[in-house]
Amino acid sequence: MKTACIVLASGKGNRFHHSSSKLFYKIYGTPIIVFTLKKITKFINKKSLYITIPKKISKKEKSLLKNYTKNELIIGGNSRFESLSKAFKAINHDNYEYVMVHDGARPNTDDLIITSLLQSIKIKSVHAVAPKLDQEDTLKKNQISVDRKKYFISQTPQIFKMKTIFNSINKCNFNPTDDVSIIERKKNIKIKYIKGSKENIKITTRNDIELFKKLLFKKIVASNGFDIHKIKSGKFLSLGGLKIKCNYMSVGHSDGDVVIHSIIDAILGSLSKGDIGKYFPPLEKYKNINSQILLEEVYDKFNLGNYVINKIDCTIICQKIRLEKYKNYIKKNISKMLNCKISAVSVKAKTSDNIGPIGKSKAIACWTTITILKI
Repeated sequence: MKTACIVLASGKGNRFHHSSSKLFYKIYGTPIIVFTLKKITKFINKKSLYITIPKKISKKEKSLLKNYTKNELIIGGNSRFESLSKAFKAINHDNYEYVMVHDGARPNTDDLIITSLLQSIKIKSVHAVAPKLDQEDTLKKNQISVDRKKYFISQTPQIFKMKTIFNSINKCNFNPTDDVSIIERKKNIKIKYIKGSKENIKITTRNDIELFKKLLFKKIVASNGFDIHKIKSGKFLSLGGLKIKCNYMSVGHSDGDVVIHSIIDAILGSLSKGDIGKYFPPLEKYKNINSQILLEEVYDKFNLGNYVINKIDCTIICQKIRLEKYKNYIKKNISKMLNCKISAVSVKAKTSDNIGPIGKSKAIACWTTITILKI
């Protein structure tokens, strides 16, 4: 089954009352739209993802969005429907059987909702699938209570048979506020509604930000990692994926990079997946291996692209090796390796005050603390 996905990210967000777009408002250092796109790209290939954008958008914001799609960004219209129509014109409809439409400002959609949508649309008699919430509070019209059982709230993402929505979108003569509205009045159309979630919130006002923060806080996990290696006379020391010119080198089965090794252990600990020795035992294939390769394997194996690294703090402990001019380079390289913001990375250097093997320059160590957030 081949599915395209349109993420509508071109709204003005007038009710948000902020100088910049609400989609680029940062929560724990990460823009709202990134949470949405990281979630969608767990299920939809980047080649099949289409993103609408506002007319006024910075180069930095465009660059950020382009990390999640292989297609050109689409300048949206003055309404949701106009933006949707423009996105449809950019899609080669013959290449897709289904199309999903999602709000860029809905960053907390549960995986189960998306999985259920993708499964339910396969039913031959179904033309569209959307999540819904039953109306639980008392509902009134003109100060008179009405039967709330007759009403429900629809959410996104919503998914359609491509032919069904494509044939209807050009004939739509009103301004729909959600996407199933385009086809719901047509004869012989079946829309399947699945169970939505109260946590599948849409960021509309600043109050929604506080709720989203609380929902995210439950998903933040903290962990530590530690590594220590003997050192001996040499010309280069491996630290944070860099070769530091000095009079020492690490002694180890691999390149002895204590920074990367401690990061790997911190990541594995946060995921409850054991330690570095479990995945990289002292086998011949790992002899003198560049530790960046090991980190890349961990990153891919555990789909770290589906996580936001909120903070990573590395403390390197050594005695005579001066690291002041290298700390920023190590910091930048960690940011690059983990695909996280530089501001999320901290690198510190400490001595051991001439105590123990580190104090006698016989060893080097690193302690790493990490907090990560699963999308």
